[in-house]
Amino acid sequence: MKRKDSATKNQKYLAIFLAATMFLSAFLIYFTATGNNNNDVPTPETGEEPITVPFSQVQGKQVHHEFNSIINGLEMSPDGVTNAVYVDFQKTERTPLEAVFGNMQTMNVSFSYGSDVTKRYGASYGNESGFELHQIPEQKISMPANTRVMPYEGYQILDRTNGTYNIWNVVGSPAIIGPIQTVASVIDILEGNATSTTEYDQILSQADPEGSIYQEVVKRTNTSDIPAKQYYRDLKKLDDGSYTQTSIYLDPEPEVNEKIKAYQANSSERGVAYNVTTLDNITKLVISSDFESLYNESALLSI
Repeated sequence: MKRKDSATKNQKYLAIFLAATMFLSAFLIYFTATGNNNNDVPTPETGEEPITVPFSQVQGKQVHHEFNSIINGLEMSPDGVTNAVYVDFQKTERTPLEAVFGNMQTMNVSFSYGSDVTKRYGASYGNESGFELHQIPEQKISMPANTRVMPYEGYQILDRTNGTYNIWNVVGSPAIIGPIQTVASVIDILEGNATSTTEYDQILSQADPEGSIYQEVVKRTNTSDIPAKQYYRDLKKLDDGSYTQTSIYLDPEPEVNEKIKAYQANSSERGVAYNVTTLDNITKLVISSDFESLYNESALLSI
């Protein structure tokens, strides 16, 4: 019975992460819902078997940008990001988070790449649009044999569905996928013709994302209910098998600091270590314990 209770609690804890990151899996749905039906768009796919193309055979420029954290993803993101998530699938394997985020193989299937994806970043915008970045170490991709290509700033933007839906790829490290307008905006940043978002710089200056399984930033909007102007969270698995979760709040509501102070007072009784720091209008909380205890503590704190 105890084992069953533990599994149930783990599932509830995973639900917290799942609720915060639903937009990642929703991107592909958004792309398919915004297919371009103009008369000048070629007909949908012909049903031909896809072919595998090495990145080296794709003409033009390719993406070359560091991609080891959410910070790197934001460096490639146009302004207006309402929330963003970064996941390292090399670190989700054999952890409870694999049930939420999947792994390198499930990403391969989800996006029909024909190659494993080791890292994933997704940025969401208030107009219900978004894009993703994917690390594909095998440097090859599956695509329709007669894939349409849209040249832009020396890059070859590849039509993933040949006019059926507004889903386009640019290969490289990492690869870009999203609606063509957003993909072009990312290229503009890479080429220095536009600037990336900087609105999360203050909160990220207090973060240490290296080694994280998962990282998230979100800001308060009319549709998001968070107890701060901005919020950052990451999760890491330590060498001894325990976990540490970092939460950073920019301009937190009073109840945030009140809850942290109250539960920190007797946290050792629950087997959870607290480390709390404040700097001007930023509160940073790091809690460490086993996975189940982190769930319990997060539930108490309602974060």
